[in-house]
Amino acid sequence: MNNIKPKSKKKNNRSLFYKISAWLHLWLGLVSGIIVVVICITGITWSFRDEIKDWLNPELRVEFIPGKEMLNPVILYEKAKDLYPDQEVSFVWRPTGKASMIGFGKRNSGFVLHLDPYTGEVLRKPTFKEEFDFFDWTLKGHRFLWLPSEIGRPIINYSTFIFFITLLTGLVLWWPKKWTKAIRKQSFSVKWDAKIKRLNYDLHNVFGFYSMIILLVIAMTGMYYGLPWFNKFLYFTTSLGKSPKTERQEVKNITSYQPEKLSESMLMAWEDAIDKVDAKGYYLSVPKDSTETISLFLYPSHRQFYNLRGFNYDRNTGVRLSVNSAHANSFEQADFATKVQKLNYDLHVGSALGGIWGRVLYFFITIIGGSLPITGFLVWWFKKKKKGV
Repeated sequence: MNNIKPKSKKKNNRSLFYKISAWLHLWLGLVSGIIVVVICITGITWSFRDEIKDWLNPELRVEFIPGKEMLNPVILYEKAKDLYPDQEVSFVWRPTGKASMIGFGKRNSGFVLHLDPYTGEVLRKPTFKEEFDFFDWTLKGHRFLWLPSEIGRPIINYSTFIFFITLLTGLVLWWPKKWTKAIRKQSFSVKWDAKIKRLNYDLHNVFGFYSMIILLVIAMTGMYYGLPWFNKFLYFTTSLGKSPKTERQEVKNITSYQPEKLSESMLMAWEDAIDKVDAKGYYLSVPKDSTETISLFLYPSHRQFYNLRGFNYDRNTGVRLSVNSAHANSFEQADFATKVQKLNYDLHVGSALGGIWGRVLYFFITIIGGSLPITGFLVWWFKKKKKGV
């Protein structure tokens, strides 16, 4: 008589929380994987656009000269108007380390006159032809997946939210039941000489753990821009229960429309703002009609934006207007919740962690982030193949 009992299946004694996390991690990852890869690749490209453009266009690099005053942007505005009297100037922009850019027509149209911010010398004239801009194309992919904005934005925003959840559930799956010596080695190191299945698992498991904190920061700061409910929730938690300030305050001119006074008003606006901020760059938005005000942003730091200052002025008198904005006051004077708002972009791209070196760190972390859906899919595929499904 055969008394040998058949082997019983290994019991899965994991908690319900673990099982739910595993289910969410698998299916949410499969659903959003390709989109997350696109978000990561396009984000890396966009983050280094200034350095790439500097390399491709060295003649347009104009470094900040300490102690030397930049020309008033109104002088550059007037020069652009003299050169192209039939064109409407929409902005005067001096990115730090670059030539001043005078934009024509619709904002971000690509029709730009480049001038030296210290001498006013013409460095490059606009072609006034529609040209393909690789970085603009990249940004469209990053923000709305090259689809119509009303369709692509929700897809990108909620894919980022899903990625945030998969990172948290991934930590649950990574966490061992027992911390033995062998488990510690497996959890924190990659076995590079292993077979492809084990190597892929280690790349997903170990690299995912090491990159998780920064990837969570990138996801949260991305959701800040795309999901209004998350924006409000973040302000509520960082302010300890306060309601968020009005996101967009309508700023109006306080006097009747006087187009002939625009240049004089912009001159007054610049002199008022530059007296308050030691700026290395600026962005002046030229009002296009009687309803728009003069908007002026000053950059105290090179390619960091947490401490930029924003001002609005009446287009007819140059009088500074009161604005309820995160950038209306200095970073040092802001409360904690507002500092989080101010830091959001720099945290998103990495410049908050040491400027260019922070973005270099983010480059490698984001590469890992883009690889996680791929290695995760392979983990699932190998398991499915082993089961013979």
